[in-house]
Amino acid sequence: MVSYLMNMNKYQLPVIQEIKAIKTKLELNSIIKAQRISEMVLNEAVTRLKVGVTEISLAGFIVSRMKHYGIKALAFEPIVSFGKNTANVHHQPGKTKLKKGDLVMFDFGATVNGYCSDMTRTYIFGRPSKKQIKVYKAVLEAQNRGLVMLAKGQKQTSLVDRKVRNYLHKKFGKKSFTHGLGHGLGTAIHEWPNFKPKSKDILKPGMVMTIEPGVYLKGWGGVRIEDMVVVGEKGIKNLTRVPKELRNIVISV
Repeated sequence: MVSYLMNMNKYQLPVIQEIKAIKTKLELNSIIKAQRISEMVLNEAVTRLKVGVTEISLAGFIVSRMKHYGIKALAFEPIVSFGKNTANVHHQPGKTKLKKGDLVMFDFGATVNGYCSDMTRTYIFGRPSKKQIKVYKAVLEAQNRGLVMLAKGQKQTSLVDRKVRNYLHKKFGKKSFTHGLGHGLGTAIHEWPNFKPKSKDILKPGMVMTIEPGVYLKGWGGVRIEDMVVVGEKGIKNLTRVPKELRNIVISV
């Protein structure tokens, strides 16, 4: 369904895309409500992180808790990945069991009145290694650089993307971060506009965007941090309230 919606977006006239992208107060309220429910479910999912728990069981837990809170449709199938699987951007949860020292990635969203939320958080289960700390801090710094540009009023998406991308590429190589920095969202999880190096998109007040840099190292793992923001006249408002500093994402075992 997500792929179908993405393909439909390609054929919409620019004027229709722009009208859809600028959210009304009611639309924005639905997105925020979906996000708040997702945050509650994420907090509950983190408490379920125990040695031996499987990715698929946690994904099922997320779905069941969404239903508990009255969510009738998810924004997309939850991504739950452990250890080396976190290097796969679109990993499908499987039977992999959680071990001490693993990276843990959650990426999911809810829908309220047909409007989507989207969020990613990466955790370290147990005592973090020096490399895990290095990669996590770099991704967080990259995201903050993008957010600062937007907060200062930058509206040209390509400039924001390049700033973040160049920072991560210099540290980990060009193959470490290959997807777009973020995308619009609304009734579909991926909508116009987009943060991409060659994008000509210009942000306008009322647009809701994700900012989701990541580093993916094959055979080791990956870190992605994703927030949703709404664009204002002079800056942005971050709609994501889940803490993401290093001290917040290390899970004691």
